[in-house]
Amino acid sequence: MEPKHYSIFSDIVYFIKYFHKYEPILLLLCAAEIVLGTFIPLIGIYLPKITLDLVIQGANVWHAMMVLGLFTLMMISVRAVHALASAGKYHLYNSQRVNQVGLLFLKSLRIPYPYTESGDMKKVYWKAFESLQWGDWSASSRMVTGTVGITVNILCFLLYSGVIGMLNVWLLICLTVLAFLNYLINLGQIRYEESLRDEKAQANKHYYCVLNSMGNVMGAKDIRIFGMSHWLICLRDIVLDENRRVNWKIYKKRSLYEKLGFLLSFARDMGAYGFLLWRAFLGTVSASEFVLYFGAVTGFSGFVTSIMNNLSELREAANSADYLRTYMELPEEKLHSGTRHIEELDMPIEIKFENVSFSYCDASEEVEENDGKKEEVSPIFEHLSLTIHAGEKIALVGVNGAGKTTFVKLLCGMYDPDEGKILINGIDRNEFPREELYQLFSVVFQEQLILPFTVGENLTLQKEDTVDTERAWDALEKAGLKSVFEEKGVHLDSFMTKKLVKDGVELSGGQQQRFMLARALYKDAPVLILDEPTAALDPIAESEIYNDYSKYSGGKTSLFISHRLASTRFSDRIVLFEDGKNIESGTHDELMGQNGKYAEMFRIQSNYYNSKQAEEGVSGYGYTVDE
Repeated sequence: MEPKHYSIFSDIVYFIKYFHKYEPILLLLCAAEIVLGTFIPLIGIYLPKITLDLVIQGANVWHAMMVLGLFTLMMISVRAVHALASAGKYHLYNSQRVNQVGLLFLKSLRIPYPYTESGDMKKVYWKAFESLQWGDWSASSRMVTGTVGITVNILCFLLYSGVIGMLNVWLLICLTVLAFLNYLINLGQIRYEESLRDEKAQANKHYYCVLNSMGNVMGAKDIRIFGMSHWLICLRDIVLDENRRVNWKIYKKRSLYEKLGFLLSFARDMGAYGFLLWRAFLGTVSASEFVLYFGAVTGFSGFVTSIMNNLSELREAANSADYLRTYMELPEEKLHSGTRHIEELDMPIEIKFENVSFSYCDASEEVEENDGKKEEVSPIFEHLSLTIHAGEKIALVGVNGAGKTTFVKLLCGMYDPDEGKILINGIDRNEFPREELYQLFSVVFQEQLILPFTVGENLTLQKEDTVDTERAWDALEKAGLKSVFEEKGVHLDSFMTKKLVKDGVELSGGQQQRFMLARALYKDAPVLILDEPTAALDPIAESEIYNDYSKYSGGKTSLFISHRLASTRFSDRIVLFEDGKNIESGTHDELMGQNGKYAEMFRIQSNYYNSKQAEEGVSGYGYTVDE
């Protein structure tokens, strides 16, 4: 998905509104810098005129010193205040970049979940993030400096135009027309470089991909073992050549435009100076007026060039800001809309999928559809109907890609079905506020989220002062981690990971999954969902979790997803998914008796484990083959 493109003026208004909300003092400092920045050049061209007038008029020394002293003092004061305003502005807009990064992250938590999984939206997010990471070259920083700069230069351009107009209106018109032509030349350069933006971005993407890969020490073993050095060097040369080609095209065109701009500026300035000298020889302008007009013509040329540079700066900043604004203006998840409340529900709850159809389509298509039609995609579920009865323990099994995890996302309300309904105790789940709906589920996902916070905060995902200590240790004990933590002297206020503290708690893969289980047990929601909870555990630890599964799920409606079919024997019912369809359902013994797909998968796994037991002399993995 391409970001929305906004005009420069629209971006300026956007950032003015942003700073008015979060840093209004910055706008005052910018206003002061604009006023003073416009005043300083004006004093600069009038001071020589006043000096000459004093000399020509034969003013006495004290009078001349007083006048010039006042002007000098005024200039020093104005420059000092201008410098203070500029420094204060610089500090504020740079410090606000940190706030903008935080707002961007918080926005990612409020948008509908499909956007967070969208590949296109992830790219927009990281482009938006990068636009705030370039220091003085960041989008927001350059929008501030560019806006202040172009405003000052336009005001100075107008004031100097007034001065030149007093000399000759036709000279002003000629200079303005030539300045406009110079603007068109610069605009052509900007547009040409914009036309190569995607090509340059692709070249940079390839370059940084190779650069990061070659600098990744984790690949050092593979590079040596597989002899990748020569190949990587060739790849580096290819991407460097790709970058050179793009940069050479930009350089050639930029050089041409710069030469045209220089010739036009030279002709403009020489014509203006020639006219001014001619008027001086005719005696129609005094010496002091000559100095004033000469300074005005010189400044006029400089302001035109500065306006072009400011426009180029703002255009580049706007290109980066497009990603930031596109992401920040995404619709947000409606957490509080709904007419029913979960307090109405009797526990344990029943969940029913009624004729549900669902397919993944990129979330970006919902923001910008092609000709009003969504791209055709293969459905994950077609008219799926399944009931999880109140208090029932369901085991959901199937090969990779069967739709098990997608089923969980639909069940938890992260996605909405394309067709059909998902009912909770007979009530359409969309009638409940999404915020309340999430409270019904304790889930152990396949991905582990461990943050550089304390054990207690990671376990409860709440602030440290709200952690229920007794309940937290009870959850850790049930998950088999309490004794491990006690042996290592780990407390609830111990920090996890070594990202912020050097002695942070690091967990193995299996311990991380146990910690995720403890997190789900601490929440103690009415529905317990375990999505591949034993994937990183050894067989003995896996057997222990299976044996405790009934205790964890007592009085709850629970769903257990696993590739290891031994887990199914601890469930009330087993549901086998294949290609998004519920093809078999029943207890372990019933499905083995049907001698269908489940029985076939179970035998294959059983034969593998039995052969491993024979080879390694292991007495068992917590279950036996039982057909």
